[in-house]
This record gives sequence, structure tokens and C-alpha cells, in this order.
Amino acid sequence: IAAMADKRDLIAVEERPLKRSHLAGPVVWWVRNDLRLEDNPVARLAVGEAFADGRACAPVFVFDPRFIDVSPYGRVTDPDFKKSIKTRRPISFSARKTCALRARFWLQCVRALQKDLASQGSGLTVCLGKPEEVLSSLPSGSEVMCQAEPVSIEQTDVEDFVEEALKKSGGALRREWGAMSLYQRGDLPFRIKDQMPGSYSGLGTALGWKDIWTNTEQWEGATPVRAPVAAPAKFPDLPAGGLTLPGAIPEAVLADDAAALRHLGYSAEEIAHAMKAQLPAGGESAARAHFQTWLAEKADSDGGRAKMAASWDLPVSETADKDGHDALQWANLSQPDGWCNISHYLAVGCISAREMFSRASEHKNFTGVAHRLMWREFHRLNAIHWHRRIAWLQGPGRVERPWTTDPVIVAAWKQGKTGVPYIDACMRELHETGWLAYKGRKTAGFFLVFDLGVDWRVGAFHYEDELLDYDFAMNYGNWVTVAKVDKPRNWGESEVNPEEKHDEMRWKLSAEKTNDPTGAYIRKWVPELRSVEDRFIHTPWGMKEEDMATCGCTIGKDYPASIVGALDLNISNPSSDAHPFAAEREEAKGEAIA
Repeated sequence: IAAMADKRDLIAVEERPLKRSHLAGPVVWWVRNDLRLEDNPVARLAVGEAFADGRACAPVFVFDPRFIDVSPYGRVTDPDFKKSIKTRRPISFSARKTCALRARFWLQCVRALQKDLASQGSGLTVCLGKPEEVLSSLPSGSEVMCQAEPVSIEQTDVEDFVEEALKKSGGALRREWGAMSLYQRGDLPFRIKDQMPGSYSGLGTALGWKDIWTNTEQWEGATPVRAPVAAPAKFPDLPAGGLTLPGAIPEAVLADDAAALRHLGYSAEEIAHAMKAQLPAGGESAARAHFQTWLAEKADSDGGRAKMAASWDLPVSETADKDGHDALQWANLSQPDGWCNISHYLAVGCISAREMFSRASEHKNFTGVAHRLMWREFHRLNAIHWHRRIAWLQGPGRVERPWTTDPVIVAAWKQGKTGVPYIDACMRELHETGWLAYKGRKTAGFFLVFDLGVDWRVGAFHYEDELLDYDFAMNYGNWVTVAKVDKPRNWGESEVNPEEKHDEMRWKLSAEKTNDPTGAYIRKWVPELRSVEDRFIHTPWGMKEEDMATCGCTIGKDYPASIVGALDLNISNPSSDAHPFAAEREEAKGEAIA
């Protein structure tokens, strides 16, 4: 009898109409920094949900003015400082969050995705406005899916705002990890919040790499990097009649770079500067073609070790095998054009780290690719771990140090008018192209912090504005490292000595002098010095009156006098890979012992 009753109950349950757990409105793929179709789990999820439930699917991209306009340094999503700590100090500097040059590249990537979607019978609605205001106008019952960006507290705030707005309008937000990172969060063998390894080496060990600094060998049971997923083969229909959203950018405006930049609020001067620059092609196809070319030309090459005469200021100087091949390609980090030069595509999601990892895995220089992607992963996880502290003046290390924000000094650095040729070349290249190679970024940053004594956040905010490949985690992660505020000093470890750091700046500039003795890089970006003799190109303060007359460049008139005075970059043995000041450092040690 009991069995028969159980069977009747089961039949009753089976016949009872199921409550639909999904929303009735369209599925909306809120495109963010995942501007691609291949290896895009969020796009696949949105498409799958729409097909499964017979709903329409609408991709939407929103240019948020908070991340474009000029603003004081700080959390643009909290302009009244309601979420700030009580000890927050006043901020006296501001900048754009995105310069016109990067906005132009961004526009091209958005248009490329729009074209790719159109070829699949779908489309992309592009708007200007706060996402919470734009997306709250979606039809009731809309389900919005997006790739979360937990590395940025500001972007997380925006997600919170959108979630709250959608609840009020009868919709919902679904945040997904996506494929912005190399590893899937759920696969990590540690909790990011309270178990994050404290160093790059520690992260490699935790994930199962035998020696992340030198090779790609992994221990059995190492955390896997998931394989890329395919793009959706088919897209659902768009909502009948299309979407009518506030801030929708007219197609004619979006199709024209200059018109679109005006629409986004850039001045005529900013637009003119952006339009004269030669930009890399935007979009997923361009990113993949760029990487394919790199794989064909450099992924198996020995790459120019001989071109790097000095490697004193690189984290690893010598990782070549017995045949002379350096899979990590450190020599390329000493060159102005870098190595893969694909970071601008990674930053907006035109290609994923997982796809790069997978496609490079069979090539000779895979170790170098994995190494760089793992550094990116470290910074992303570290940004999530430290949250807002990564953008504090004291940094995650809570380091107190006197700083300046002197506008005259800051302007000289930003404009490339410090009177130190290599620094000026770096800052001018950054402004003109939105690009600066690894060593240039770190050396210019080091100079700002330790030779000029400027608040490191001024530099980080400037890079945020100017860099074509700006990425919150990479930018601020590298800046706190350069400024030595990334972690508390260990017991027994001395505090930062400005004088020692000033000496270190001389080593860095001496490395540049050794690697580029004729100053080709400087001559390219600092035209005032193009006729200066090779022996003075890195040290123009060494010229006498007759030298200046000969080259037609008077220091203090045609080119600024050094803002930090004359720097001694003497190199006794240019062919040596030893620090140029090794001897005097040893001598100083001896004096200290004596």
C-alpha cells in the first residue's frame, strides 16, 4: 500500500506543471572587455540559454563616460567618497581615464565585433551612458549576462549598480568568470582572498609549475589551463523590432572615428592627435592574424641575444640553453618594440590568454609566452586579493614615504621634458603611439618615483590615460612593484634608501647606453637631439659650448637641462654584462665594513 501511495505521489508530481525558473525577457550579452567570439564562455552561455528557452538574444556594448571623462584620481564610481576609508587623504591631481587614441582603438574593436555578429545574423547595440541606466531600460524580465571583472573595484561597482537596477525593472544580472584570465577560478588550488601566494614564484609552485622562471615543466596533478572553447556556430534571433535603449549611438556616427570620438566627448585637439596616429587594426580577426604572424616569425626564432649587450636591469639575465637559445627571450625586453606586442588586444579581449597559451604550446619559445601570461595572471589574481588597497598611496605594503605632486615636475615628466634623453624618449613615444615597451615603462616609472619623488599614483593614472593596452591589474600591479609599496618589508630588510635608488637609476640608464650606443631610440623621439654626437646622446649635459654649437642644440634652450642634474653614466667596459657600478658598490661595501 505504501509503495502504491509513493507511486501515486510520483505520478502527481510528474503531471504537475513545472515552474519556469528562467526569465521571460530576452537574454542580453553585455559585452565588456571580451570583444570576441572565439573562446568566449559568456557568449556561448548567452546563446545557449536563449536557444534552450526559445528567447531572443541581444548583444549590447556600453561606453561608460565615467571611464572616459577627466576625473580626479580615485574611485569614479564613488565620487562622494561614501565607500572610502576614513583616513583617505585629499587628491590634488586628475586626468582622463581614457585618451582619445585608446578610445579610437576601442571603437575599432567594437565595430569589428559588430561586423562579426552581423555576419552571423545577429548584431550589436552600442550605447553611451552609465550601464546601470542603459540596461535598466531593457524589456522587463531581461536576463543580462556579462564577464565579471573582479580585478577592478570600479568595474565591480558598475556590476553592482547594474544588478540593482535590473532587479527594480524585473530583470537579473548573471556574472561569469569568462576567459579574461588564464586559469578558471574554480580550478585554483587556493582561495584568492586569503590564500593567494605572495610572489610570482609562489604562484607557479602552487599551480604545479616546476620552475616558472626557466621552463614549462609541470608536476603531475598540476592545475590545468582549460582549452579554448569554440565560437557559437549560430546565434538566436534579435528581439522583434530591435532594442530601444537610451544613449544608442547612431550607426553613421559609430562608423566614423572622428565623429564617434566627438560623440564620446573628446575635444578637437584630442581628436586631431588621435587621428594622425597609426593604429594597429582593431578586432578579433586582426588580433588572431597578428599572433599568427608572430608565431610564424618569432615563436621558434633564436631572437637577437647578441643585440643585448647589457641585461643588468632585467629580472633574469641569462636563461639560454647550451646551444645559446633563450626561450624566455629576455633580449626582446630590452628592445623598444617588445616581443609579442599583443597586449592591446588582450586588454580589450580581442584574443584570450588561453588561446595564446594553446596555440604557442608546440613552439620553441612557448616558455616565454607562458612566462609572460603567468605574470599577467599573477597581477590579475593579486589585484583581486588586495582589492582597493592596490590603488592606495601606501599600496598593499602600507608603506609610508614622503611624496610630491609638484605640477611643474609632473608636467616635465609627462611631456618628456625632463632633460634626461631616454626618459623623455619613452614619455614622448607613449603619448604619440599609446605604446611603451616593458623596460621603458618600468624605467620611466622608477625615475618618476625615486629620482623625482613623485607620488606613484600620478604615474599610474597617467599610464591609465595614455596606454593603448591599459589593464587595471597589470598597470597598478606593476606600479606598486616599481614604487616598492607592493608588500611589507620583511624583518631585517632595510627600508628604501632614495640615494641607493638614485644609483639604480644610473644602472638602468647605463644599460640603455650600452644597448643603444648611438641613441637611435632617443633620436627617433627627441628630434632636438638628432644632431648630437653619439658620445653625448645619452648625456647631453656633458657637452661644452663648442659641442653645442657644432650640433646646433643648446642645453637649457633647445632642449631642457636635466631636472635631476648631471648623471654619471660612465662605463669602463661596454662589452661586459656586469653592472657598470659594480666596482664602486663593492668599494662602498668595504668602507662600510671597515
